[in-house]
Amino acid sequence: MGTTERKALLLAALVILTLGSAVAAKGPEIVTLDSASPLLEIRVMLRTGSSTDPVGMEGLASITADAVLEAGFGEGDAIVSKEDLARITAPWGSDARPGVFVEKEAMTFSMTVPRDVLDEFITKVFQPMFNAPQFDGEEVARLVRESETQLKGQLRYQNIEMLGLEALDNYIFDGGSYAHTVTGSVQGLSQITQDALRAFYAAFFRPENMILGVSSTDHAVLTKLSAALAGAGKSAGKGAKLQFDAPTAPSRIEGRELTIVAMPDAGATGIHLGFPIEIDRSHPDFAALYVASVYFGTHRDGHGKLYEQIRQERGYNYGDYAYVEHFAHRPFNLFPPFNTPRRHQYFSIWIRPVGDEYAHHLLKAAVYELENLIERGVSEADVIASKNKARVLYLNLGETAARLLAARVDDAYWGMNPGYLDGYLERIEDVTTAQVNAAVHKYLQADDLKIVIVTDATKAYALAEDIADERNHAGKSLADYQIASSEIDGETVIQLPEGRLATIQRDAVWNATWLGLSAEHIRVVPVEALFETGNFIAASALEADAK
Repeated sequence: MGTTERKALLLAALVILTLGSAVAAKGPEIVTLDSASPLLEIRVMLRTGSSTDPVGMEGLASITADAVLEAGFGEGDAIVSKEDLARITAPWGSDARPGVFVEKEAMTFSMTVPRDVLDEFITKVFQPMFNAPQFDGEEVARLVRESETQLKGQLRYQNIEMLGLEALDNYIFDGGSYAHTVTGSVQGLSQITQDALRAFYAAFFRPENMILGVSSTDHAVLTKLSAALAGAGKSAGKGAKLQFDAPTAPSRIEGRELTIVAMPDAGATGIHLGFPIEIDRSHPDFAALYVASVYFGTHRDGHGKLYEQIRQERGYNYGDYAYVEHFAHRPFNLFPPFNTPRRHQYFSIWIRPVGDEYAHHLLKAAVYELENLIERGVSEADVIASKNKARVLYLNLGETAARLLAARVDDAYWGMNPGYLDGYLERIEDVTTAQVNAAVHKYLQADDLKIVIVTDATKAYALAEDIADERNHAGKSLADYQIASSEIDGETVIQLPEGRLATIQRDAVWNATWLGLSAEHIRVVPVEALFETGNFIAASALEADAK
């Protein structure tokens, strides 16, 4: 981007900020994207999420967000049910029906509306939805049942990858307000009432707690949408008296801890490990650490070192990645979704499911590769290649108006100027090899780790014993690599193809890596112990294990 273009964007941003202040005094913060499309992208982010769920009522934020859309809204004889909402919005396109995405510290409502029906959309949907939710009892009960089914059935038993990712997410933040899934907990959901939803709505669904993103700079459009939010949070009726605490930081991890989740009929073994880092994308060091993560384990891409060694060179699994911030719904998204901001982040490694017999070996591999990254750093050539890869990723991060607008909403949340995408290429360009390695040494470590392994219930305890005793950790055999051997004059001679020596040597190094996970640092838990309460593992399961 040239100097003239940057100046023009800065001037436009100043105009927009001035306009937002004039339109939204004590109202939502307004973010715009200048688009000539006949479709308006609209996003409303609330600066709250599941981390404000009251203790013992985990899931309240998620159920409230869903109920605003699906448990009726409007007044008098004009109540709009979820069926009415589908019927009203159908002529305007499937994306005109609002959706909501809830995360730890934000919930974001999104919709795409033809410009020429904006007034009708505001009158029939937008204004009553945010100002007059009904929280119909039967619909709330249905939403609670569906969330319970998701936790007790789908998350626990249907997807080994999502199970492991959610488990690690909860494990790292155990003891804090991040330690339960956004969906909630089984016991917490059972305590949610209409009055609790009304209390949450009154506490957080207020214009001053909102960021309004619109793909237009038209003053009339912004005024209408902002004015439509003026009464939000005021008409919920009598709510329960609940305490909403500020999100808490994770506790310090000391040493390495391993939880093995015993899942019936797992079919393979998934490996996850990580630790908290107090750095987010608004931090000056983020770009350098991000380039290091691109080098080490680009998500669902062949560029990363982990992928190269574990998948490409040895063919153990589908992929192996590393992250310097939370990446929502990783199995299903190629690129990180926006509107998932967190004040507390973590570094993680994801080894996608592998054959059970290789799990111990590849846990060692993941730990060794992290230690090796920290010890040796990233070479100049690899930094250049990873910066080039990061530039390619930029093209996907902002490929649609919806993503561009969502990114600007995040910028408002973080207070970033220039914004994440607006300044992305310049930040990547400015990163030096020295900065990358300084960030690696400052923020990454391998001594204090939380590790989650999801494996078949019939193999969990044997794997725990093997890891504690440092045994049965061999990887693929020479035959697996199609390396032949023969007997010559009474000696075994290995016929090693050119290029395979480094593979065999690294296998040996992986096997020699010391994990230091003694029996007291390892626990095996049934999958039913997860997602039961606001803690990573239900207290009842820990008590049963102690006996």
